[in-house]
Amino acid sequence: MLSSQTFSENFKKTIKSIKLFLIAPARNPITKLESYLYLPHIEKNTDILQFDQDINIIDIPMRICYHLVPEEFSQNSLYGISKTIKQYAGIQPKKKLMAPIEHGCYLDDSGAPDNDPDARAIITFSEFRKEVISKYTETRVLNIGPYIHYAELIDVEKLKNYKKKLGRTLLFFPAHSTHLIKASFNHLQTIEWLKRVSKDYQFESVLICFYWKDCKPEIIELYLNAGFHCTTAGHIYDWNFLNRLKSIIWLSDVTASNAIGTHIGYCIYMNRPHWLFEQQITHTADVLVNIPLKIRVENEIKSYKERKTYQSILSYLTNLFCNNSLRVTDEQYEVCNYFWGFNCIKTAEEMKRELIPLIE
Repeated sequence: MLSSQTFSENFKKTIKSIKLFLIAPARNPITKLESYLYLPHIEKNTDILQFDQDINIIDIPMRICYHLVPEEFSQNSLYGISKTIKQYAGIQPKKKLMAPIEHGCYLDDSGAPDNDPDARAIITFSEFRKEVISKYTETRVLNIGPYIHYAELIDVEKLKNYKKKLGRTLLFFPAHSTHLIKASFNHLQTIEWLKRVSKDYQFESVLICFYWKDCKPEIIELYLNAGFHCTTAGHIYDWNFLNRLKSIIWLSDVTASNAIGTHIGYCIYMNRPHWLFEQQITHTADVLVNIPLKIRVENEIKSYKERKTYQSILSYLTNLFCNNSLRVTDEQYEVCNYFWGFNCIKTAEEMKRELIPLIE
């Protein structure tokens, strides 16, 4: 464990380098119109969890509940975040929230929102991100901490039964694609690492949480053949996505992944240690993306690779989570607090007071 002095010095150096981003230009390559281009089929919403012992899968159904009432801002429909925080505050989910929500955790100033005249506020995670956004807009910024806090566990008694069957569990989040970008890596290499660490640390079960777009039979079969369980938190437009994700993380004893992402802060917030498996991940524009948009996506991917400070932060976080610690370290907690805003959590009463002026 790091001494308090060493931790303090390392963290201050990291924050100093992070703040270099505050003078960088805003980037938001995907317009509001383009974010509407991917419209999935609508199905009945569900929060059912199922455990099938015969095929060794924990199945959390992907049900899509897109725009039952259109949100004013398209990103508010993603992952059920808007619905989740409104329910937490005791506000009807069908009410419009006149504030765009940043659905992912940014490590820099990328994706700084456009100055939309209809936005009464912008909702994000942390004080760090609030400071970044405030450099580009006079719109009020509301930071509420990790959204997973406001989600609810699905059927606690059933979860307890699952946990008994799973035993000591390692939960793995593979690097995932998006509706614009395809993520590729060596799955067999990943499986070998999971086999090794699960044996070394005596895990009884390994649970793989796939992103909805990567739930392909030929990929899932590789993990099933290795004796692992496979699941998903649901579709990008599923209102219960956050509830399922919180339930899946709750089932674990230790979590892991092969890429830095929003999931890490959620796991640390829920007091689940997180391990990072260093692996080559390739990102390319999706073949289904139209040519002009494909060019823009490819340029954005290239831009990230060339941003030295951003890459140094990724390197710092990678080193921080590659130690296979069986507990959340002080440094891991403080860094995640900085980016995800653990100290920005609102009570239900506080959240309602903040959201009421933003509701139509």
